[in-house]
Amino acid sequence: MQENSFLTLNSSGFSKIFYQEWGQGNQRTLVCVHGLTGSSDDFKFVGETLSTQGFRVVALDLPGRGRSDFLTNPHDYIYAQYLSDLAAFLVDLECDSPASCDWLGVSLGGLLGIRLAGLPSSPIRNLILSDVGPTVPQADLDLIRGYLSLAPAFDTLEGVVGAFKQTIGTSFYRGPMTEAQWEYYARTHVCKRSDGRYIRNFDPNIALMFDTQPLGKVDLWPSWKNISQPVLAIRGGLSTLFPAALAQEMSESKKGAAMNLVTFDDCGHVPSLYRDEQISVLADWLKKQAA
Repeated sequence: MQENSFLTLNSSGFSKIFYQEWGQGNQRTLVCVHGLTGSSDDFKFVGETLSTQGFRVVALDLPGRGRSDFLTNPHDYIYAQYLSDLAAFLVDLECDSPASCDWLGVSLGGLLGIRLAGLPSSPIRNLILSDVGPTVPQADLDLIRGYLSLAPAFDTLEGVVGAFKQTIGTSFYRGPMTEAQWEYYARTHVCKRSDGRYIRNFDPNIALMFDTQPLGKVDLWPSWKNISQPVLAIRGGLSTLFPAALAQEMSESKKGAAMNLVTFDDCGHVPSLYRDEQISVLADWLKKQAA
């Protein structure tokens, strides 16, 4: 794995975007974009596995997350900025020509993928959406907004693990994980404050997007109906954010290549993509598209 960065421009100047790359030199590029509060670390297991199967896997930290810069102007945490950053990312990766990369988008990363895949001459060749569709139920948005309004601090990493385990069996459960995976998940979603306590590893100002561009009020159906590329949609069976009825509507309205749907019954929002059986679904589908 290699760590890299590139510069993007926002209303206050330049900022650094961090990304990780597995399988440098492999011919087929899979671009991975995380969810609202995630980071490139969410794709460690995907990257490690697929890089041994001929894929170049790249994953970035969106601004205000992980090791990317926090934005000086909090009102820059909007779709337009994210899309601009992603366009710069694709240029940096030399994936800026039509159908030059595959895309794995988790939640917010999927919403951004829908926007990009629906544009003329899109660089996205195949699109994988993890537990998200063109619309997001308002009740789930309210839950997410409430979560972002909290500012927990933990004395120990064990305390972080315990807090995350409270999602077990809920609609936001990432699915069964080993203790080592729970620890990895906790460790990569927090950072140490100056007083030694653990806090969440993102800028709280990312929540302002809910005021400036409420996700539930953004209609991505026109973008969806422009997508002719092959699509794999992954659902968490416990998830209410991506209900089965929405997946069915997407499948029925899909033009061009058909949409494939896989549901992991023991997961909510979002499936962790840590487990071998989950990663195999991604790899097998991508290889089928290349055949």
